Amino acid sequence: MTSSERLVDSAAQRITRHVGLAVALLVVVASCALFVMTIQAFQKDLEPDIHAASTQIAQSVTNTLDMAADLGIPAADLAGVEDFFVLTIENNSQIQSLQLKDPEGNVLASVGRGKDTPAAAKTARAALPESVESNQDSTVPENDRLSLILLSGAERLLGIFSSNAPVLEQPIMRGDQIYAVLSVEIAPDFINGQFRDILFDMVVILIVSLLVAFEIMTAFILFHIVTPIRRLIFLVVNGAHGKFDTYIDPKNNDEIGQITRRVSDVVISLHRRFVTLVASLSNAAPSVHNQLQTVSSRFSLSSAGPKRLFIGSFVDVRVPLFLFSFADELQKSWLPLYATSLAGSNSLISQEVLVGLPISVYMGTIAIVTPFASRWADDYGARLMFMIGLAPAIVGYMICAMAPDTLALVIGRGVTAFGYAIIIISCQGYIAAIATSENRGRAMAMFVGVLMSATMCGTAIGGVLADRVGYRTVFWISVGLSLAAGLLARSMLISELAADKTPKMSLIRGIAALMQNTRYTAMILLAAIPSKILLTGFLFYMVPLYLANLGSNEAEIGRVMLLYSLTIILLGSASGRIVDWLGRTGFMLAFGGVISAIGLIVFADWQNIWGVVLMVFIMGLGHSVTKSPQIAYALEIADEEAARIGRTTVLGVLRTTERIGSVLGPLFAAFLVVQFGFQMAIQIVGIGIVAASALFYIIIAREGASGAKPAVSG
Repeated sequence: MTSSERLVDSAAQRITRHVGLAVALLVVVASCALFVMTIQAFQKDLEPDIHAASTQIAQSVTNTLDMAADLGIPAADLAGVEDFFVLTIENNSQIQSLQLKDPEGNVLASVGRGKDTPAAAKTARAALPESVESNQDSTVPENDRLSLILLSGAERLLGIFSSNAPVLEQPIMRGDQIYAVLSVEIAPDFINGQFRDILFDMVVILIVSLLVAFEIMTAFILFHIVTPIRRLIFLVVNGAHGKFDTYIDPKNNDEIGQITRRVSDVVISLHRRFVTLVASLSNAAPSVHNQLQTVSSRFSLSSAGPKRLFIGSFVDVRVPLFLFSFADELQKSWLPLYATSLAGSNSLISQEVLVGLPISVYMGTIAIVTPFASRWADDYGARLMFMIGLAPAIVGYMICAMAPDTLALVIGRGVTAFGYAIIIISCQGYIAAIATSENRGRAMAMFVGVLMSATMCGTAIGGVLADRVGYRTVFWISVGLSLAAGLLARSMLISELAADKTPKMSLIRGIAALMQNTRYTAMILLAAIPSKILLTGFLFYMVPLYLANLGSNEAEIGRVMLLYSLTIILLGSASGRIVDWLGRTGFMLAFGGVISAIGLIVFADWQNIWGVVLMVFIMGLGHSVTKSPQIAYALEIADEEAARIGRTTVLGVLRTTERIGSVLGPLFAAFLVVQFGFQMAIQIVGIGIVAASALFYIIIAREGASGAKPAVSG
C-alpha cells in the first residue's frame, strides 16, 4: 500500500469513526428512550387487562355457586368446593388463590398456591396436582438465579415489575341478601411473567431496530460522505505528487461533489492547455519537444486527456445486499406454517414431506446454481448479474404470494433460490475484486456481518408482519424491497470494476484443479463442512429440541438462538481487523474452529438453559473469527486457480461444497441424540469439531512449510 493510499484510508477511518459515533449515539439514545416508554406503557395496559380477565373467571365461578344459592343450600354446607377450586386454579395460571367466605368474613373453603394460604386450606392443598403445587416453594432454583438478578435490575431501572397481588371480592347474592363472597387473588408471578416476556420481546425488537438503523446509517455515511471524501483525497494526493492522469465524475452534487468536480475540471483543463501548448509549438526546436515530453511524463499529461477514475468500495454493495437479504429472510420463520396451510388432504405425498419440500428445494437450487452463478459473475460483472438475478427472485416471490397449493409454493421457492444464488455470489465476487491482501479479512467480515444482520432482522420482523398482514402480503413486501435493492445496486455498484474478461478454463476443469490444491481441499473437508455441521446440527437441530426438553418455551428458544447471530454481528468486524493485522488467516480459521466447539465440551453437563446460552455464545464467538477468514483464506491459497477460473468461481465452489455440511448436520445430530442422548451427543459434536480444526491446522502448516502446491494446468 502506497503512502497516499495509507493517507486516504487513515482519513476515511477518522471520518467514519467521528461521524459514526455521533450518529450512533443519537440512534441509541432515541431507541432506548422509546424502549423505556413502551415498557412503561405496557405496564399501564397489562395489569388492567389481567384484572379484567380474572374478573371474568371470578364471574364464571360465581355463576356455578349461584346455583347452590338458588337451591337454598347453606354456604357452610357446600361440599366439593375445594376440588372445584383446585380445577379452576389448575386451568387458570393467573389465579393465585380462591376463597369462599360467609357474609361475616369467615373462610369456608380456600385453595391457593402460596405459603401464606390459611390453615383451613391445608387439606385442600394436599389434593392439589403437581402443576398447581409447583409454585408453593418460593426458593429460587439454582439455574434461575441469574434470571432473578437480571429481572430485579430491570425492575429497579425501569420500575416495571409489580409484586402486589390484587384481590377481587365477588359477592354471591340470594335475592337481596349476600349468600357468600368469593375472593380471587391474582398471581403476582403471572403478572411478573407477562412483564418478563414483554421485556425480552422488547429487547429483541430494540436490537433489531438498532441493527437496521446502524446498517442503513453506516452504509449511507460511507457512501455519501466517507467514500466521496476518500476519492477526493485520492485525487488531491495524486495532484500533490504531480500525477494528473485521472479525474473523477462525482455522483452527487453536494459540497464534496462540487469540490471534486472543481478539482477534476482543473485536471482536465491542464490537459487541454498542454495540448494547446504542444500544438502551438509544433514547429519549435527538438530541444523544446524534448522538454515537452519530459513535462508530459513528469505530470502524466497527454493529448488523450485524463482517464475517468473508478474507485470501488465495500460499501457500494452493502445496502443493496442488506435490503435483498432482508427481503429473503422475511419468510424463513413461518414458511413451514404457510406450506402447511396450503397442503391439501388428498395429496399423494405426506403432509410432513410437503411442508419440508419448499426448504429442501430452495437449499438444493442454491447449491446447484452457485458454481455457475460464480462463473457468470466473473464473466459479465457483479452489477449486471445482480440485476439479472432480481428477475427470478421477484418472480419467485410473486408465485409464492399467489400460490394455490404447496406445489406452486415449491416452484416459487426454487425460482427465488435461482435468483438468490446469483445475487449473493455476485456481491461476494464484487467485494473480492476490490479487496486487497491487506484488507481482505475486514472486507469479508463486512459481507458476513451484512448477511447476519439481514438474517436476524428479517426473521424477527417477518414473524411480526405475517401475524399482522398475513403470509401472502409479506411476499409482496419482499417484492418491493427487492426492487428497491435493484435500484440501489444500479446506482451504487461500479460495473467497470467487476467483469473479468481474461480467458478461463472450463468450470469442471477448474473445480478439478481446486480439488488438487491440498490446502483448499483441507479447508473444505476440515473447516467449512464441519462449521456447517455445527451450525445446522447443533444450533438449528439440537438447541431447539434440547431447550424444549429442559422446559423452555418457543420465545425463550428463539431468544437463545438469536444470540448466535448477535454475537457474530457485534464481533465479526473486530475479528476481521484482527485477521488483517495478524496476517495468519489459516491459523485464525483453525483457532476459531476450536473456540466454536469448546463450549459444547465444557458446558454440555450443566443441563440448564444457561449452559445452552454459554454454548451458543461461545459458538458465535468462534464463528465470528472463522467466517471472514474462511473466505479470505480461500482466495489466498487458491490465487493461481483464481487467475485461471476466476475469484468468484473459487468462492462459489466453497459455498457449494460447504452446504454438504448443512445437509449432514441435522442427520448426524439426530443419530447421535437417539444413540447417546443430548449431553453426550453435544459433547461428541464438540470433540469432532475440535479434532477436525486441529487436523486442518497440521495439514496447512505442513503444506505451508514445504511450499508444495500443485501447478494449475491450462
